[in-house]
Amino acid sequence: MMKFNSFASVFLAAGLMVVSVTFLFLSMVFLAGSEMIFEWQASTVNSFKINFLVVVDWVSLFFVSVVSLISASVLFYSSAYMMADVFYSRFIFLVMSFVCSMWILILSPNFISILLGWDGLGVTSYLLVIYFQSEKSFSAGLITALTNRLGDAGLLCLIGATVQTGSWSFIFYNTWSDWLSEYYLLALVGVAMTKSAQVPFSAWLPAAMAAPTPVSSLVHSSTLVTAGVYLLIRMNYLLATQKFLWGLMLLGTLTMFMAGGAAMGEVDMKKIIALSTLSQLGFMFMTLGMGLPLLSFFHLVAHAYFKAMLFMCAGGIIHSMKDFQDLRVMGGSLSAIPTAFSIFSVANLSLCGMPFMTGFYSKDLILELVMMSEVSIFVMILIGLATMLTVLYSIRATGLVFFNSGKIESCFSLKEADNMMILGALILLIPSIIGGMLISWSTLSFSKLIFLPLWFKLSILIIIFISVALSFFLKGGLKKNFLFSFVEFMWFLPFMFSTTFSQKALILGKTSFLLAESGWSFTIMPMSFYGLSIRSSNFSGSSFLGNFLNSFIFFFFIFFI
Repeated sequence: MMKFNSFASVFLAAGLMVVSVTFLFLSMVFLAGSEMIFEWQASTVNSFKINFLVVVDWVSLFFVSVVSLISASVLFYSSAYMMADVFYSRFIFLVMSFVCSMWILILSPNFISILLGWDGLGVTSYLLVIYFQSEKSFSAGLITALTNRLGDAGLLCLIGATVQTGSWSFIFYNTWSDWLSEYYLLALVGVAMTKSAQVPFSAWLPAAMAAPTPVSSLVHSSTLVTAGVYLLIRMNYLLATQKFLWGLMLLGTLTMFMAGGAAMGEVDMKKIIALSTLSQLGFMFMTLGMGLPLLSFFHLVAHAYFKAMLFMCAGGIIHSMKDFQDLRVMGGSLSAIPTAFSIFSVANLSLCGMPFMTGFYSKDLILELVMMSEVSIFVMILIGLATMLTVLYSIRATGLVFFNSGKIESCFSLKEADNMMILGALILLIPSIIGGMLISWSTLSFSKLIFLPLWFKLSILIIIFISVALSFFLKGGLKKNFLFSFVEFMWFLPFMFSTTFSQKALILGKTSFLLAESGWSFTIMPMSFYGLSIRSSNFSGSSFLGNFLNSFIFFFFIFFI
């Protein structure tokens, strides 16, 4: 049975590779500006048509290709990583439903079908986070589900608000201000913030590390956490007419800085990579706030390649070290697992934005445009510090895993991961090295002239090399105090969503209920009406129930005539 499940996983991975290549070719065909819209009318309610649309352009096709490629590599990787799992067939089903939900979200410009993919991602992510059933997994899954439900509520508000337009498809709207107030645009931004874990909704993303590592590589690269960014990229022409762009840039910058500081104090290997994902999501939001949706999409795709590879490599290292994830007990593994070191280093260099790696082409261009723009010096300093922190925690993690004096190598002999696990990571190696160059040459039509002084131009590289030098002087750690704890624990945001805080909020709600709603006003007014209704129902008998049912059926049919 185990071998059959592994074969099914490899077969699905091969099919996804074919899908990825096909959609990549189609995206190149549509790159000239072509666009197709397929429409299916599902129902009509009082002259309001319920239509399901599929928009086909180079952006949606290219992103489907990226998601399919990463999903294929994850399934190759899972065939070895999850081979001993008893419920491996259930795991494959959950991963494929997760991918299908993301496809629906990518290809649809309709709020109803977006909600279908959106909720599919939310439900499936909850099931995957609690896959390894424990108290910690259940708590992480609950935080993930409830935080994402806040965004779902905003999406439901948008669906209700757009009824007056006669269509739930946002591609038919010219501008937002013509038909809705700015409050609904704020709801749209809130929807994206919760799904992409921006401040103050960032606590759930590191907690979601309770999921299996293959799921983490899929969730944190191209699916769940990128859904909010992708939605804003598709609706950027509506955002451009409003005053929310500056707020997006500030929120993204704060998220970058917070995640970078927290990663410097973290000792869990997977959580460091999760916090780096949070930092890059903030970078994408900052780019959107500057009014550059195409560059945000460019960085989204580039980040998806090397982040999925980084997670899979980290999972292989953890697997080799018998599930140890604490950096303080790792080390001295360079000679034992050189292949993992090579892949891990390539992914980290691309994350840092080293010249001519995939991450360099998007990050360097965006940072140069930030220097050219009219942003405040405060935002500029935060962006520079966040960029420096990215390099610092990447070098720190690499040094502690491979070059530090290990404390557990005497317990067992280290060896390379399984060949299928290495294959899953190697599929993404070439896109992580030259993918940024190919994307920038083939798809990026950028017409702005970047005019900067030489020392401005070199400042990004100077920041990178200074960060590399600083990383060698921070091995001893920092003195712990309140400020250190504030930065390490993500500005105490996880405690706001913890059990203690929730219990205090529930106690406050119960006290308010007892004082306000369970007082004399509740006893006199509602109970009196309740007693009157009981007496009248007893007096009328079954005829009262029959009349009520007939009235309900009558008004139900009147509504649909």
